[in-house]
Amino acid sequence: MSLPLAVALLALLVALFAVTALIAVYARVKALEAGRGTDLSGYAALVGRPAPAAVAPRAGEKVAIVAVLDTSCASCLTMWGCVNEVATELAGAEPAARYVGLVDRASDLAGAATGPHAELLADVTVRADLFEGYAPTLLAVDAGGTVSHRSFVYPDTDVRALLLDLVEGTRS
Repeated sequence: MSLPLAVALLALLVALFAVTALIAVYARVKALEAGRGTDLSGYAALVGRPAPAAVAPRAGEKVAIVAVLDTSCASCLTMWGCVNEVATELAGAEPAARYVGLVDRASDLAGAATGPHAELLADVTVRADLFEGYAPTLLAVDAGGTVSHRSFVYPDTDVRALLLDLVEGTRS
């Protein structure tokens, strides 16, 4: 076998591996997006299941908006800033909403701004219960304490519009 043929075969093998890995990642993301059950995604579907009491709406609140955050994602600080802005903008509006940023450790987003209408909650157990393998994620928890909506947030997601839709959806 000649050296150019060996290099070409090796390059073909590397390309085949890269395509296989890309397809596997794509399939994983699509399964997470579907969120229909543990058999496809490896994570239990959140929507329709009770949320931990630590993130549920308090008395008089119709919804809790929960931002599942991670220090290793570039979009988390940006999204958390938007959550704080919307929480401040909608403070005192009806329906009343609670805004919670969920992290593993208090030091995870130590540099993150937290306004008077949004809170950072550091709880490994609660975050593990609500984490679906991707951060940042926005969840809506209804007044009954049930997760009513889940959205993965990507760099091109209009977070402000999504937050307004989630709060608006609780108006009766």
